[in-house]
Amino acid sequence: MAERDTIDFVTAFAVGIVLGVGAALLLKPEPPTRTARILKELEPHRKRIRKSLKEARRGFGQGAGAAADVGAEIAAAGKELVQELRAEFSRLVADARRELARAAEEEARRAVDRRVVRAERI
Repeated sequence: MAERDTIDFVTAFAVGIVLGVGAALLLKPEPPTRTARILKELEPHRKRIRKSLKEARRGFGQGAGAAADVGAEIAAAGKELVQELRAEFSRLVADARRELARAAEEEARRAVDRRVVRAERI
């Protein structure tokens, strides 16, 4: 009888093992897909990535505003430079006109003087 009890015990033990393995296999979750696995691995980094993107967006907006400000300053400086160049060119042209007028008057006087001298010789 002890032998029969041992056989019953071993049989019950084997059946329990088989049922336990079967239940474990049935209740085992499906393996995650590649996408799910990657998302799970990236989960700790998502918050940091979102924060970095937010800061980058904010920085880009500030950078665009700063670039617009610098552009306006450059445009103002360019306008000022053009005004200064115009004034300088106006002075140069006025000086050149005066010099040409003086040179023309001088040449006209010399021509008149030469005619007078020629007329006296005749």
